[in-house]
Amino acid sequence: MSRIRFEWDVESQQIERFDSEDLESKRRRRRNALLLAALIGLLLATIALILLFVRQRIHEVETQYAQLLQDTVKAEVAALRIGDLNSFLNLQDSEDADWINRQRLMFQRYGDLKSSGAIELTGSILAVDIAAEHARALVQEDINKLPYARLWFYRRNGDGWRHVAPDYSFWGEPDSIESSDVLVNFRGADREFARQVSAALQDWIASGCAILDCGDLPKLSVEIDPQATSEIAWMNEPAIRLQIRSPYVDIARADTPFDGRLQLLASRMLAERLIDAHTGELAVAYPHDAYYLRGAAIAWLSEVFTRLDSGAVLMRSLAENYDDDTVARMLTKLYATSDMSILEAALAQPLEGASLDWRDFIEWRLALENELFSARRQNEWLSLYDTSDAQVRQVAYERYSRSESAPDYRVIDQLIWSKPDGGSQLRVTVRARVDSVADEIILFNLVNSVWKRAS
Repeated sequence: MSRIRFEWDVESQQIERFDSEDLESKRRRRRNALLLAALIGLLLATIALILLFVRQRIHEVETQYAQLLQDTVKAEVAALRIGDLNSFLNLQDSEDADWINRQRLMFQRYGDLKSSGAIELTGSILAVDIAAEHARALVQEDINKLPYARLWFYRRNGDGWRHVAPDYSFWGEPDSIESSDVLVNFRGADREFARQVSAALQDWIASGCAILDCGDLPKLSVEIDPQATSEIAWMNEPAIRLQIRSPYVDIARADTPFDGRLQLLASRMLAERLIDAHTGELAVAYPHDAYYLRGAAIAWLSEVFTRLDSGAVLMRSLAENYDDDTVARMLTKLYATSDMSILEAALAQPLEGASLDWRDFIEWRLALENELFSARRQNEWLSLYDTSDAQVRQVAYERYSRSESAPDYRVIDQLIWSKPDGGSQLRVTVRARVDSVADEIILFNLVNSVWKRAS
């Protein structure tokens, strides 16, 4: 039995002999593998160091270019500040003759502003963007003690940076801001402007549709484009696409590029769209009171949005002394040839007892008189007078026959009282907007809930 050797014992001894015989080879292979790994590691480390060096060098070059650009901008502002035309023009793109002429005129405008003390050239650089040989810088200047910013474009050549005409291809990468009701598409240079536009429009739509029935209003799409032909316009009305030209094409407020003037323009366009949705795209007829009422409601809603005075004092008094729903009810009842009696229906009370400020309506009526008079539309002109009163009718005919238009009046005061016959009369104090010598008094009688001129 002692001579019997199992097969696995034999194989085990063979494996042990094989392992012991191949141990040196295994060590050599391990050393070779470690050496190869070390060489690969060294190669990778060398590549990493080279890349780091190149990156650092690129960063240093970019920093140098950025510093050179800032130095160029500051030199250009300094030339404007001290009135050095030659130094200013030396920093311009000399290959573009039209640009040189434009910059000469710009230099003169800056000189005029400096002479009047209206501008301070601070030289503050608010932002810089550089891509290869192209760059743009947002430069601040204070006008009438308010911060404004201009976008200046530059191109780099062998002599350094030179101020060039606006480069619309270098306005930044396309981007967008989307909220529940508004999508704003823009490019990088307009990022802050787009953010302010998006926030304002979203808020305006929410507040407007809380007052009016907006129905199934599609999402408002806004395109901010530096090459837009109009400052602000509808691109595709059924889809509600609004195009706004970038304010940096000329000059923008540094802190609020979506400033009060642009807000008034945009808010009126949006207000008109929301009122169209509420009234089912009602087309009002000139010269009926409906024409004024729709326009006044648009101006008032714009005022609700922006908190900026639109001059819509009648609508404002209607909303403040009653409520916003009263304006909405009036618009719901409005038809193409409505007269002012529609306000009585919206208020559900006589107009003579209503707390309303009629000043802007009377100004519109007086201006309408002149328009109808100039167009020689006698019947419509006479309809503005209380022709049921023989004396008023006689005065109206005499005024029309004299062929003299009235001044452009501003209403500065109003008073409603009762006439001896019990009727209501509106006494307004007016002042000519130009060449005013003295205030005048004009009377209006309330006839079938409509104010008719009585003097």
